[in-house]
Amino acid sequence: MSSSNEWQVDIIDAVQKCVYCGYCAVCPTFRELKWETYHPRGILDQIKMYFLETTKEELKGDVSKSLFDSIFACTMCKACENICIADIPLLKIWEQIRQESFKRGRWNPALLSLYNKVKDTQNIFGLPKDERVSWADLANMVMTKRIQRKASLAYFVGCQASYSGKMEGVAASVVKILRKTRVDFTILGDEEWCCGSPVFLAGGYSVGKSFAKHNLDQFKKLGVKRIVTACAGCYRAFKIVYPRILGDKWDLEVLHISELVAELLEQNKLKYKKTIKEKITFKDPCELVRHCGLIEPPREIIEKIPGVRYEELPSNCEEALCCGGGGLLKLNDADLVRQINTRLIEEIEYSEAEIVVNGCPTCLDTIQQGVKKKGLDVEVIDIAELVRRAIGE
Repeated sequence: MSSSNEWQVDIIDAVQKCVYCGYCAVCPTFRELKWETYHPRGILDQIKMYFLETTKEELKGDVSKSLFDSIFACTMCKACENICIADIPLLKIWEQIRQESFKRGRWNPALLSLYNKVKDTQNIFGLPKDERVSWADLANMVMTKRIQRKASLAYFVGCQASYSGKMEGVAASVVKILRKTRVDFTILGDEEWCCGSPVFLAGGYSVGKSFAKHNLDQFKKLGVKRIVTACAGCYRAFKIVYPRILGDKWDLEVLHISELVAELLEQNKLKYKKTIKEKITFKDPCELVRHCGLIEPPREIIEKIPGVRYEELPSNCEEALCCGGGGLLKLNDADLVRQINTRLIEEIEYSEAEIVVNGCPTCLDTIQQGVKKKGLDVEVIDIAELVRRAIGE
């Protein structure tokens, strides 16, 4: 399984570094299912069996069923890798095993359907390209002068904020923030393709690379130097995956909306005008905090709101609980998503927060469902929506 591709690792060399310390029992899936086959070290054992110890094809099939089931029960939250004392690149290994699953025709129908939608329509919903800016019409905003405009800053809207009714307030909030500061910015419109995050997480790097090349070409054509996004998945793709597969060609600065707002507040280009009286907590998205190390900006901009009552969740920052919705788990085991999410919802209830703020569409949707199921009187919003309120828009 050694490969010259720069985004891959030598799996056999990597898995043999495991010292069986068991620290990776922090895995949210293992905490719920409690079977060693779902423990990260157990997955590494199965990988060794699959590639080294099983030569007969019929036995390989038995091993692969257990291995592939385990690998797709992962939320890709990176809690295991962050605590690994042997520094094993577990996420890269998981992606490569998912790729192996695809090669063997073992993806489930829902995952294969998503993959084909993204490949054919360049968005996760399989919807027409010309509807990518429909969110603006719903928000009574005119964006025609911003589409494909030459500017140094681009707002990458993302599939969820572009197409999902649940996220309709996110894109409008980001635009309101940008307009408030009179910053010149552009959006790609129907030339914005999915960042590729879902196919990267599934192990589909060949298709994902074509998406990365297209988006880079569009940014370069417009003279873009900086990209801002409100989606943790897009942010991770741009910060981690694009440099990995595009190399030095990818030389753009990438900002999460919380980073840009923190910068604008520091420069006095953006000012809060409204007091928000409700008690607020922030749920760290795994792709922001563990994948990309983004911790302070969201907290800085929340704590500067006049009269704010902010309290951390018991599990926060690098030790934040996973919402359960990441890693494409929703397509593979919705019941497991709800199980994992229950732990987070209990922490939210314990915090007595009235507003839960987040910076990831997947977290937002999963937490909203969990709060509703639990019957909590808690509002779940994106951090861009909170900022929009605070600046009086």
